[in-house]
Amino acid sequence: MNKLLLAYTKVLLVLNSAGTVWIFLLMLIIVTDVIGRTLFSQPLPGVPELVSLSIVGIVFLQIAHALRSGRITRVETFSDWLKVRVPRLNFALQGLFSLLGAGLFVALYVALQPLFVQAWTSNDYVGVEGYVTYPTWPIRLFMLIGCVGSTLQYLMFALHDVSRAFGHEPPAGLMGQENR
Repeated sequence: MNKLLLAYTKVLLVLNSAGTVWIFLLMLIIVTDVIGRTLFSQPLPGVPELVSLSIVGIVFLQIAHALRSGRITRVETFSDWLKVRVPRLNFALQGLFSLLGAGLFVALYVALQPLFVQAWTSNDYVGVEGYVTYPTWPIRLFMLIGCVGSTLQYLMFALHDVSRAFGHEPPAGLMGQENR
């Protein structure tokens, strides 16, 4: 199981790194566009469309890694109080919340999958035909990949928390960063 978790973590790291590189390239494109607009009155074509697609793609490439790393914002006032007073109930609730998170990403996957198929088969694009267009299927694919990664991570959180709720020691490595 440790090799599988290590491979999963590496895949998330690669996806997160791809998102980070994408952000850097997007910054260069935006700066070039602004310079072109300001100095030469010639903006780069299609930058607004590229930025709007990119934001969605980047979020979905990085969300599972952010979950695993404990970098998703959480309000822990109640859970910290509960953890001290009734730790097993706290773990049970955290397990339930993780299952709800997994369910949300499964529902999102189910809703997005037909949109990906449609974008792939009909060659959907954004932009102005004859000027600049960008296909939408890669972004839909990144969204599906992000849903799968996030679902798996929430299920690992749930397994960890439910094991602790029943007084068992969970398998090592499910939580990623042990800061949750």
